[in-house]
Amino acid sequence: MRVRVLGAVELICDDGTVQKLSRTRRTLLALLVAARGAPVSSDLLVEELWRGSPPATGVNLLHQRIRDLRRALGEHRHHLERRANGYALVGADVDQVRFEELVEQGCASADAGDHERASMLFDAALGLWTGGAYGGVGESQMIATEAARLDELRLVAVESRAAADLALGRQAAVVGDLGPFVQDNPLRERLWLLLMTALWHSGRTAEALDAYQRLFRLLRDELGVEPSKDVRDLHLRILDGDDPEPTPEPAHERIVPRQLPPVVAAFAGREDHLTMLDELAAEDEGRAVVISAIAGTAGIGKTTLALYWAHRSAHHFPDGQVFVNLRGFDPRDALDPLDALGVVLEAFGVERSRQPQDIDGRAGLLRSRLADKRVLLVLDNARDSEQVRSLLPGSPGCVTLVTSRNRLSGLVAEAGAKPMELGLLDDVEAYELLAARLGEDRLLAEPEAVERIIELCASLPLTLSVVAARAATRPAYALADLADELGESRLDGFGGGRGDLRATFSWSVRHLSDPAARLFRLIGLHPGPTLTVLAAASLAGVPRVRARRLLDELTEANLLTEVAPGRFVLHDLLREYAADLASHEPDDVRREAELRMIDHYVFSARSVHSAYDPHQSHIDPTEPIRDGVAVEVVGDSAEALVWIATQLPVMSRVIDAAVARSIALDRIVLLVAALERLLDLQGRWIELAALAEAALPGIRRSVSQGGDPAGLGVLHRAAGAACGRLGRVEDALDHLGRALDLAMESADLAAERKDPAPAGHRGPRPPAITPGLLRTRLGRRRSSPGRATPSRAAWTTGRLGLYEALDGDYASGLRHCKAALAGLRRVAPGNRSEGNVVATIGWIHQQLGSFDEAAGHFEEAVTKLRAAGDLPGLADALGHLAETRTALGKHEDARCARVECDSILAQLG
Repeated sequence: MRVRVLGAVELICDDGTVQKLSRTRRTLLALLVAARGAPVSSDLLVEELWRGSPPATGVNLLHQRIRDLRRALGEHRHHLERRANGYALVGADVDQVRFEELVEQGCASADAGDHERASMLFDAALGLWTGGAYGGVGESQMIATEAARLDELRLVAVESRAAADLALGRQAAVVGDLGPFVQDNPLRERLWLLLMTALWHSGRTAEALDAYQRLFRLLRDELGVEPSKDVRDLHLRILDGDDPEPTPEPAHERIVPRQLPPVVAAFAGREDHLTMLDELAAEDEGRAVVISAIAGTAGIGKTTLALYWAHRSAHHFPDGQVFVNLRGFDPRDALDPLDALGVVLEAFGVERSRQPQDIDGRAGLLRSRLADKRVLLVLDNARDSEQVRSLLPGSPGCVTLVTSRNRLSGLVAEAGAKPMELGLLDDVEAYELLAARLGEDRLLAEPEAVERIIELCASLPLTLSVVAARAATRPAYALADLADELGESRLDGFGGGRGDLRATFSWSVRHLSDPAARLFRLIGLHPGPTLTVLAAASLAGVPRVRARRLLDELTEANLLTEVAPGRFVLHDLLREYAADLASHEPDDVRREAELRMIDHYVFSARSVHSAYDPHQSHIDPTEPIRDGVAVEVVGDSAEALVWIATQLPVMSRVIDAAVARSIALDRIVLLVAALERLLDLQGRWIELAALAEAALPGIRRSVSQGGDPAGLGVLHRAAGAACGRLGRVEDALDHLGRALDLAMESADLAAERKDPAPAGHRGPRPPAITPGLLRTRLGRRRSSPGRATPSRAAWTTGRLGLYEALDGDYASGLRHCKAALAGLRRVAPGNRSEGNVVATIGWIHQQLGSFDEAAGHFEEAVTKLRAAGDLPGLADALGHLAETRTALGKHEDARCARVECDSILAQLG
């Protein structure tokens, strides 16, 4: 029996179930625990239980409640002792006691300089908490006092863990840990001090300075005081540009990935292989175990075996289990080793923007991250040894499973990998697989039919699984009839020692409902690697709920696998079969499905982009969307980034397929444009450059045949910006030069919103963009109701004001910028452009010598641009703010702005 008070008060039985107690009994239990073993008088218990109005029979009622509590304690009732004038709970297993012991041990370890052990102990102590102390009980002063004491000790443990982690170089973990506690305890200065230190040591100087400003304003407004001397001293050190004290590299991160996809519950056979894997992992840790099939054989169960063993052995790898599909035999493209390294590093908390841009750099970083850890890597569907080699960790505590259709002899020879070849199931194993899926009683009733099914499937696990799924959905159907149907559906006979897969697949598809069979065929048009419910709905042109039901039917038939909620994959053989079926659909059916699919990704990207940056979508709001297209909707920028991470590989393939077939190329331009800002935010410039450059050949063909050249300019500009970020200077100049040439040839600036300079940038503008052309554009928008959206008109007005000011017409520029600002605040409050326009107004005042006006506008712009996450615009505004403060003689304030500006510029590279 255990008592929990670090959260809701609960009495937990030995079997883990929670004993049901009334609120009064929970309060009584809490009062006894709060006394920490000391006796509590009957009078005090009555007063606390019926606070304010104890009944006349309070003592008698107390004795009844005590008897009830003793019954609930069962065989542990001896812990509740009767004392001379009251009661005491002595020697019970209480989480509060364990918490205080762990905190005491952690403090002792920290004092002794053992920060690793201290961090572990504080982590264990804090892990006992599930909510506020003593939750779910009646009002009691005694309980409230004890809860407050524990809450204070909890904060001490949080601060002590953060200090230990900082000593170990785990700055990133400290920032994540402290965030919620700072929010809940905004006046606790030590939390802010530790957070500022962690941000500073992480190279996030601007955020550290912003944290100080938030604390300064809070203390001034709430208490009328300044931060403590320790906090002020740290602030000055950051401003002075002092280097943070050296700290060790973060050798240990608390991020523990658990990425193994679900495995089939009815696994059967392969006992010898499972035993071999156990032995290999135990005797030769740190080597790669290769599971490869007999040459040329697919669908033999390599991935199923690897995942089954991985789940069974996961407890041996407490630092994480990572799964990567290398797509080695995908008909379109295998996963590049550089991208595969990026996926694994992201699993351990290394953002793409902070990863090296070459294979050797990423491989070295991965080995450093996995040093002294026990991690399992499952690398599925490898093409060759070269694809895998850079992913192998050097730590002896790590094990790598690699599945491939090839033997990977190079990996065996060079890396010492242990080969394991899978063959077909024997008859006993095939029988066990069917029995696991269908139940042995059903098999015993028709032994001859079972033998025939195994023979027709040639004991290949994939075909057996498909047939078993079909049989499981029809429990009343005779297995003999199923065997007859399977035999009749054979198309090309048998070959190569195995049943013809097309025969099995066609038999399974033929028994689907007509709508599900149609969806399966259309899925053959989808490039993969994963399919969402909304993408499937768009392919079929059906509502989301109906698409979900059809996907469930395909999953039940073992034709699809749901690897994550709402995300599906096909085995590569099934994908090839679906593509073959799709090729026989009428041309107009295929084309309409492909166009709906492309529109799904285009308009979903626009929707996701708008969630990150409202009113700044690169897609014209009047652009029509086809009937039957389902669009993804996300709630905020965090969800937007998650969507990008999961769907970017799919959209890359969509672009490749559309370019190859010259389908909907105008939509592909819009897709790249919508993705550009999100990829730039994540520092995924390699992917951005690849997407834009992959789309260029198709758009060039379209332009050569009379298509609109505006899309070509959009792609060159996106590719040029990405190449510039990556240091590919020659490529960047080539792309941007071509974009500029296209803009100069265009009289109406169709690409005006792709202007490389942000609204707050006062550098030279591209020669093609002039105030006259912007006035023309603004006039067209005002005269064209279909295009004159208020936010876009306000945007154009702001650009006009900027370029007029750049030409020296400050009065007209200021008038137009103020008009643009009023428009943006009316139709798009909080929009990123609002901060840029405010900064432009400040710049105009700066040029006119009105430094007080300029400083006020730059300060407002800094606030808005910081909130919008526009780092380039923020750096620009801070630089001008520093200049105006210097002109006003506010040198210390100017230095603060300059330090933050320089920090952001360094972060942007």
